[in-house]
Amino acid sequence: MNSVATPNPRDQRTYYVSDERLRAFAQLSYAQRLQWVEQCSQFVRLAQQAMAKENKIRPADIS
Repeated sequence: MNSVATPNPRDQRTYYVSDERLRAFAQLSYAQRLQWVEQCSQFVRLAQQAMAKENKIRPADIS
């Protein structure tokens, strides 16, 4: 029996960030970076909730 895992489409995502945006992020203080990460996390949670509501599935099922 072959136990090769099927790749998850989420693992295939690619993100491109310009050098300018990376430099701007590097200029932020640690507190500002943490706030940015927390805001991104909140955005993702809200998007997952909206998807779950639209698809009538539990947010925990979205992975």
